[in-house]
Amino acid sequence: MASWNTRKQLIAIGGGSFAICALAVAGVYYAEGLIEEVEAQITQKKELIAVAEAKIEKIPSIEKEVIILRENLQEYVKILPDTKELTNFLRQLNQFERQSEIKSSNFQIKPTPPGAATSRFTPIEYTYEMTATLWQYLKFINLIENYERFVSITDYQITSGDNARKDENMRGGDVVHTVRLTLQTFEYNAQASGKEVEIPDYAVQREALRDEIVKRLQAIRIDKWEWPGQQGRRDIFVDPRERADQHTDGPTPTEQRALLERYIGELSRLREMYQRMKRTDITLFEQYALEKGIKEGIEGIESNITADQDRVTYAPYRLRWAREVVTPFADLRTQIAMANVEPGRSDGAMPLRELGQLVADMDADCRSGQLEVAKNRFETVASRLNVPPTDPRHELVVQAKSLHAKASTALDFKGMDLKIQGVVVNHDGKSGVLLNGDVYEEGDYVSDELLVKLVEEDQIWFVFRGLTLVRTM
Repeated sequence: MASWNTRKQLIAIGGGSFAICALAVAGVYYAEGLIEEVEAQITQKKELIAVAEAKIEKIPSIEKEVIILRENLQEYVKILPDTKELTNFLRQLNQFERQSEIKSSNFQIKPTPPGAATSRFTPIEYTYEMTATLWQYLKFINLIENYERFVSITDYQITSGDNARKDENMRGGDVVHTVRLTLQTFEYNAQASGKEVEIPDYAVQREALRDEIVKRLQAIRIDKWEWPGQQGRRDIFVDPRERADQHTDGPTPTEQRALLERYIGELSRLREMYQRMKRTDITLFEQYALEKGIKEGIEGIESNITADQDRVTYAPYRLRWAREVVTPFADLRTQIAMANVEPGRSDGAMPLRELGQLVADMDADCRSGQLEVAKNRFETVASRLNVPPTDPRHELVVQAKSLHAKASTALDFKGMDLKIQGVVVNHDGKSGVLLNGDVYEEGDYVSDELLVKLVEEDQIWFVFRGLTLVRTM
């Protein structure tokens, strides 16, 4: 009996020990789970700390960017008119109307959409109705495009004029159309924005970033394009075909074509005579005869071209008249005026006619920016320009030498390494320019030969070797 009791005790002790061991094992597994959870939380916190530290490291660069943007904000939003400038905008439209010679018939401001007035940028739309020729309309559009404020043409409608009713629907020889525009701009409301974040030591940082602010300022610019005008093109809204009832008065298309071809043939004959006159193998008598014939031909065309131009009304022929008569005649007349022939010179110097042509060509080259061509023209004939001061050709030689000096100076200036990095225009005092990393005010010398004369928003005026030259931004 005692042996059985002893066995029960041993079994109880063994079971208790096993239970304790099981509980211990379970406790270990539970503790390991807690440890892993805590370690995961620690890792997550470390990642959040790393992200926060990365953001903190970016704060100085972000502050600099914010300062630059704040200082240039007015340049960004100046294309958007405020309430006061909207009145000036309407006055400017009236000025554009006078410049382009359109005739406005209706002008209305569309109501502002609900809730838009409280936003930072409030859209404002206008409807503008007018009567204008195609060329007047294009000029008006170009004036709007080049306006310093942002103006968008969101819609337009063109009703073509009646080409048949010329007396009632013509202006300056062109058909008048009816045009309806929708213009849109935005009013900038600075009060609609929230409170700006304060940046420590703002004034100190702004001064340190002054050069960078000026550089960014130069990137804020509006490119402009000037409309060159009709240039002999036809109105695309007018049917170029002619109807029989349109020729009750004036020449028929056949007669207009004959008139056009007569002028073209006469100009071709005069150009051929001019080329023969420039040859060196003709006699003095032949040269004088050619000069007389060219002079009489030019005078004959000049006395009739204005009256005959009004007789050419057929659209395709008007285009040819501009391209094949008016422009070539003007070019030929200029060449003849410069060809003041003075034969009989045997001193080795250029004759007066050739000197006049040299000066005209060099001047045209300089005006068109072909400085190297102008310089080479002079240097090619430099040995034939030695004439005494009493010679009638001396004045032209002086002009040629002056143009050569200007071209050479301009080429040297063009080759200079001038990096314009920014400008500060001060209307109450001297303006300045950031040039090759240094700041120069108006009147400062960049070098012994180069002076900063005038600083404007889009170009800098320099004086180089006594010649005023311009560099654009």
